[in-house]
Amino acid sequence: MASKPKVLLYEPMHEEGMKVLYAHAEPYIASACDEETIIREGQEADAMIIRALGSVSARIMDACPRLKVVGRHGIGVDNVDVQAATERGIWVVNTPTTVTEPVAEHVVGMIIAVIKDFRRCDQSVRAGDWKFRDSVEGINLLGRTIGMVGMGRIGYRTAEICHKGLGMNILYHDVRPSPRAEAELGARRLDLLPLLEQSDIVSLHTPYLPETHHLINAEALAHMKPSAILVNASRGKVVDEAALVEALKAKRIRAAALDVFEQEPPAKDNPLFQLDNVFLTPHVASSTTEALIGMSLVAEDVVALLEGRTPQFPVNHPPHPRV
Repeated sequence: MASKPKVLLYEPMHEEGMKVLYAHAEPYIASACDEETIIREGQEADAMIIRALGSVSARIMDACPRLKVVGRHGIGVDNVDVQAATERGIWVVNTPTTVTEPVAEHVVGMIIAVIKDFRRCDQSVRAGDWKFRDSVEGINLLGRTIGMVGMGRIGYRTAEICHKGLGMNILYHDVRPSPRAEAELGARRLDLLPLLEQSDIVSLHTPYLPETHHLINAEALAHMKPSAILVNASRGKVVDEAALVEALKAKRIRAAALDVFEQEPPAKDNPLFQLDNVFLTPHVASSTTEALIGMSLVAEDVVALLEGRTPQFPVNHPPHPRV
């Protein structure tokens, strides 16, 4: 009887995905996510499944000769060297549809949390400072303008909630036009700087690529309204965090809401932690039961490829696959 293929997981995942793996493979979880540990423990791995921590680099691919498939638990593949994988005949798959709703809902939740100052309101009640309510002055979202930097699945769904549910006007910046957003949401497509100048809220929904590194830098922040709010639930390195800290300190923008950071986990002395005009969550926008199950089912495409079947969500198409 042939032995089952081995699948190395960088981190644990939902039991639904694990059930798929146990039925078709021998899954095991890495003791750490650094490159040296993955190379040492991945020698027998036919496939790897990665979440947010660590990376699947060209060096790892070269050092793990049995590796045939990389599964990304989630949508972003910035921590997988897709080009190197393609060149080496390694498939990359992900779960692009399962995170749309939870991330969009999280973004809208962060927007409301910031404009209503939920964090300090909660702290004041717990501290017995009822007079804090006299200093609270939020804003209505009805009639305000939100600028979407990126109009993919998540950007569109966020814009849809904001327009249809909250009565907001939609601007967007994307390399490709979105006829659907323009027809159904009345969205207007602008270059980045005009979008920043006209938006009351700027929400980032762009993948992390070399060309989007520090897309929101000091110059971009200087184009935002002093009353504007920046929201990022895409990738931390899209924002120049040091420039953002300075803009928040100087009140050059009203506030920011961040679910992602340049370094994850962020350092304990990160200056963002000292600011009152920022709302922070620990990269959990997609962490709902439904999404965690859906992302774990990247296991289905991993198994499909290991068994010679066609994957549902391929990121690449290696011309000379190892499987």
